[in-house]
Amino acid sequence: MNGFVKDYFEDSYKALVTFFAKEKKITPEELREIVRMIEKK
Repeated sequence: MNGFVKDYFEDSYKALVTFFAKEKKITPEELREIVRMIEKK
């Protein structure tokens, strides 16, 4: 996964999430869940 993010999203997980949000492949609730998981880490 790291190689994928590095190659296609210039090593930016923010760019990855933004891409999926803009393409409507991720719902607002899914995005909130991701944020909760990051905050718990």
